[in-house]
Order: sequence, then C-alpha cells, then structure tokens
Amino acid sequence: MPLHLQVRNFLRNEILKGTFTEKIPAEYDLMDRFAVSRATIRRAIRTLIEEGVLESRQGLGTFVAVRPIEEWLGNLSTFFEIVDEMGMNPNIKVLSQGIVAAPQDAAKIFGVEEVYETIRLRLANDTPVVLETQYYPLDIGRKLAEFDLNNVSTYDILETKLGVSLWEAKQTIASIIPADEEKKLLGLTAEPCCALLSKRLVTDHDGNPLEYEKSIYRGDMYAFRINLTRRRKV
Repeated sequence: MPLHLQVRNFLRNEILKGTFTEKIPAEYDLMDRFAVSRATIRRAIRTLIEEGVLESRQGLGTFVAVRPIEEWLGNLSTFFEIVDEMGMNPNIKVLSQGIVAAPQDAAKIFGVEEVYETIRLRLANDTPVVLETQYYPLDIGRKLAEFDLNNVSTYDILETKLGVSLWEAKQTIASIIPADEEKKLLGLTAEPCCALLSKRLVTDHDGNPLEYEKSIYRGDMYAFRINLTRRRKV
C-alpha cells in the first residue's frame, strides 16, 4: 500500500477510536513517526480533507471535522432524535417506495410473497451516513404510501398517525463489504471499505411483525453503544 494511504488509514482509525478528537498531530510529528517526507504527510491529510474527515483552519492547523454518530442500543430512538442530540442537522431522502416481491428473509418473517418496501438515505449535516431498506406488511405499507416519507420518522407516523403500537425490537449488527451502488450512495471512496449491516425486526405486544429493516451504516460515521451490567450471585 502506498505510504500516503498508510498514513491516511492510521489517522482515520485513530479518529474513529477517539485518539484524536480535535486537532491531529503536527506534520513534523507525523513525519518522524512514519519516517516519510512532508509531501507524503500532506497528501494523506489532503485526502482526508477531501473526504470530509479533516478540515484545515488557517493559522491554527488541521482539525477533526466529523465524529461518529453514536446510537444507544436498548430503546427505539428515531434518527432525528439521535442526530439532534449530537448537535447535527438530520435529513432523510426517499430513494424509492412501493410493493415488491418479498426477499427470502422478509418473506419468511411476514409469511407473504409481497411486501411494501421503502428505501431511504439518512444524512447528517448533508453527509450520507445510513442507507436503510424497510419492509412492511401490505396493509401497513398501503397506509404509509399516503404520507411523504422525506424528512420524517416512520416510527412517528406509525404510532401517531396510524395507531400502530411498536412494542419490541430485535436487532443484529455485522460487518460487511458494501456493494458498489451502496458505496456510491453512501459516499464511500476509501479502499478497502467496510460498513455495518443492521437487521432489526419490530413487533407489537403480541409478537406480530410490523417492520423489518435492513440498514447499511458507514463505519466511519456511525457507532453503536450499549450499557452492560455484570450479574453477580447473591
């Protein structure tokens, strides 16, 4: 791997780990650390600036421009609530919606051959961070079709407009290599590239499936957090 990409990957990883939260080390410090030229360091930094990870402030240095959006697992928070708490501007764009043949996993969950599908892109400060695909039973989907799903929380529509009770959710998260079209929509340019795939099934209090969501999260812009408590024998 070219030296400037090695430096770029190091800086990106340290930013994601929280090692650098404001200002990155000076160019000369990075030159000493990697035993490379100033041109190599500047090329690595310039790449991260172009990707929106870093920003240059005249006379002050180079600073971290983004921080991962942190979502607490354990409650059904909306994207707007999460991003607002981070002090960023949320935005959601509908890419497509309508009745489709159910993919195998959705067909098994809902027990039907057709489902209502919505595909939306979530953005924070105009940066794409999540590509979400949601599946609904046709009775719920046809009602959702009457609403503009741009810049709205589907949870809010389901609960306040349609009277649907969202009771419980089961979620799995795994690392994936996104497809080319997914990379394009999420603005992922770095290679190699990984993302997080979240699968979430929301049910009512009787266990009936209401929504099945498959979302691809940018690994460099999104993080999940959870509180853990160790059980002790009394």
